[in-house]
Amino acid sequence: MEKYVGYIRTSTGRQILGLEEQRSRINQFIEANGDELVDIISEQETGKNNYRDKLNLAINLCTKFGYTLLFTKLDRLSREVEFLFTLRNKGVKLKCIELPELNTLTLGIFGTVAQFERESISIRTKNGLRELSKTKKLGTPSNLTLEAKKKGLEAIKKNRIENENWRLAKTYIEHFQMKNGYTSLTEISKELNLNGYRTRRGCSFSPEIVRRLIAQ
Repeated sequence: MEKYVGYIRTSTGRQILGLEEQRSRINQFIEANGDELVDIISEQETGKNNYRDKLNLAINLCTKFGYTLLFTKLDRLSREVEFLFTLRNKGVKLKCIELPELNTLTLGIFGTVAQFERESISIRTKNGLRELSKTKKLGTPSNLTLEAKKKGLEAIKKNRIENENWRLAKTYIEHFQMKNGYTSLTEISKELNLNGYRTRRGCSFSPEIVRRLIAQ
């Protein structure tokens, strides 16, 4: 029986539902696998800061007692390759619910992808704001109606989930092909579905969707 310390994180104090969702997924994972959950450590702190008090507490528990650090997504822990390798070199065992294939060998691959994604998002955001400012005066939240704010937040959440699903699936396919060589689209779609991956719209993968994803 594996003993886990769960770690959940959001960036701000307003994202309570995000913490509860992560907590629920960790509890479901433990129950499904019949393992032991020693504790769930919760934190609301930006992911850009790798020196978080609660994260350090979770890491210290794992190194001292040999527990495995359990989290839902890699970016809840960190998107910096250097920090992830620091944990590995400390001997911290890591388990990511959305990346069950994460291990010592694949840590560098997934960490590099996560860091690249974070850097790309930052660049795209800055470039977009720069271009937009050339043509119109940027608005502020105070100028928006409650309905507009609600629709904007819903759109942001929807796009984030859809893009995250797509990115995770593409990363899994790349790793799967590196490990197994070329396999059929049917086999890849079957593996994605078995491991809980979903399309942008939350649907199961078909060979045709896998073909489009690989072609991107």
